[in-house]
Amino acid sequence: MRINIETAELQAFLAVARQSSFRAAAEGLFITAPALSRRIENLEQALQERLFDRTTRRVSLTPAGELFRVHAQAVMDELELAVRSVEQGMAHRREQVTVACVPSVANNLLPLVLKPYARTHPNVRVRIIDENAAEVLESVRKGEADFGVNFIGAQEAEIDFQALTRERYLAVMPAHHPLAAQSSLHWKSLAGEKLVSVSSSSGNRSLIDNAFSRVPQRPVIQYETNHVAGAISLVAAGLGVALLPELAIRNAPYKGIVARPVTSPVLSRAMGLITLKGRVLKPAAATLAHALREAMASKPRK
Repeated sequence: MRINIETAELQAFLAVARQSSFRAAAEGLFITAPALSRRIENLEQALQERLFDRTTRRVSLTPAGELFRVHAQAVMDELELAVRSVEQGMAHRREQVTVACVPSVANNLLPLVLKPYARTHPNVRVRIIDENAAEVLESVRKGEADFGVNFIGAQEAEIDFQALTRERYLAVMPAHHPLAAQSSLHWKSLAGEKLVSVSSSSGNRSLIDNAFSRVPQRPVIQYETNHVAGAISLVAAGLGVALLPELAIRNAPYKGIVARPVTSPVLSRAMGLITLKGRVLKPAAATLAHALREAMASKPRK
């Protein structure tokens, strides 16, 4: 059976899925809105499935659209690699490894691992999905990522979770803060402090909120950011204290901040390698996963 689908139609579909807007997708592709709509209609007719739910306010993928998006993106990625390989005169097609990980891993661990990996695997293209814990899990579940590094997923039936390390949460504060003189802190010591916190949708926030539920007087959350990097920046500016996982500050490029362990109770999270159950990693992906496993197990630099 001949597949009657054009590349331009796949590009149009992925643009709308990414933007959740026909108008924004058309502008990004430098075509008119009617031309974009025709491409989507042709694709839906070829598949005999409706790919988008459209209302006056929003555009969202149907279940069929969600399923098709994963494969459409893979097709376009492979096509791009094929074109680049020909352009560069390569005799063989380049491999691609996709790894999903939480930002603390992407910012502070992955660059250290990728540098030697690039020397031994110069023809492997690495795609990084650095998102929050829930999205990392979903990327692995949907098959978008070969594997992930995450602190959730152990309870998911379709996910294999291989624990790599357990990292503590630390109180991060300006070096001149009064609490910086202590070698460790009790949770009660933070009562009355102005906290810099990640957003309530973060997996980190859930763990922290559970710990504070056992403290009579809770600190005040004065600033809230979407990502750990933003929280560190605010702490470095002297705006408050943040409770952050150890890995998030292992190689943080900020001066004038210190980190102190928090005890009674010790708050920690298990970081693990997650894969779709039964999935066998390709050699290039398996090598990168092994390198991350070794780096995660190593002691933080002093």
